[in-house]
Amino acid sequence: MKKLLIMGGSYFIGKRVVNACKDTFETYVLNRGNKPLKYSNVIELKADRNILDEMKQALNGIDFDFIVDVSGLNKAHEEILVQSINLKKLKKFIFISSSAVYNIEVLKAPFKEDEELGGKSPFADYARNKIEAESYLTQTIDPKSLFMLRPPVVYGEENYVLRERLIFKMIEEDMNIYIPKTNNQIQFVYANDLALQIKDALLGKINPGIYNVGTLKAPHFDEWVHLCERVLGKKANIIFVDTKKVQIEARQFFPFFDYDNILDVTKIRNYSDIETPMELGLQNAYRDYKENRDFVIIPEKMMHIFDELNVIFSNSTKKETI
Repeated sequence: MKKLLIMGGSYFIGKRVVNACKDTFETYVLNRGNKPLKYSNVIELKADRNILDEMKQALNGIDFDFIVDVSGLNKAHEEILVQSINLKKLKKFIFISSSAVYNIEVLKAPFKEDEELGGKSPFADYARNKIEAESYLTQTIDPKSLFMLRPPVVYGEENYVLRERLIFKMIEEDMNIYIPKTNNQIQFVYANDLALQIKDALLGKINPGIYNVGTLKAPHFDEWVHLCERVLGKKANIIFVDTKKVQIEARQFFPFFDYDNILDVTKIRNYSDIETPMELGLQNAYRDYKENRDFVIIPEKMMHIFDELNVIFSNSTKKETI
């Protein structure tokens, strides 16, 4: 059995990758051990990936055929990882990057894999760090072994980022859902689908390279909220907001930045057409939300913004824009 190391692996995306791969490969996960998986056929290694000595100690004497790095955020993470493994034995390395790397100032969506990176990203340091990590890996890992996957918005069960869970909660509690007037398009990928594509890459069904991953269609903000409505069977109170007039940035009251985050996924589709219908994916996410709704807390800062917008729109009886 090939040895697989998953960096991360205890929650959300990483856990989906573990579930997809654990019966096919001799699977190891490495993280800080705060959320143990306790799977009988998964070996859990404990280390802080920011500390070289801990990493070397945890990985000492183990030669991996495959590595999937879900938790790598920057160049330093990749440098420490590379220094802690036997590169000569490594056959495939998959790095989970992000759609945030593209230079949205100069590009027109959908963004293609070979287009310009960088620029003044709304994701700021996160985007810059992912770009630097990609660059380091490109210079360090054999190109015949390296995969870099750039997902847009990842959703699904155990998503700890307040996206679909936020909208579920707001619909349930009859809160106004404020959507930027720009009503941009946003592309998604279901976490389980991403995990299956990773498994396909490890199995040789996808050639090494850089790939955008995501759904074929990118819904507008309100279309996505309407999908959430259908999952709950309850209408949302939607109000469109002109962010320039109210002088409040979109991300302060909505889960996404107000630009078209759309990727060209033609390249990956040459190998894989895995795509769970979004309504089904959201149904699964909602079932998970219902089991965890008591732990879904809207940050106080965001609640203050909602209160401010509620005052501004207090006389609004229709889905109108101010």
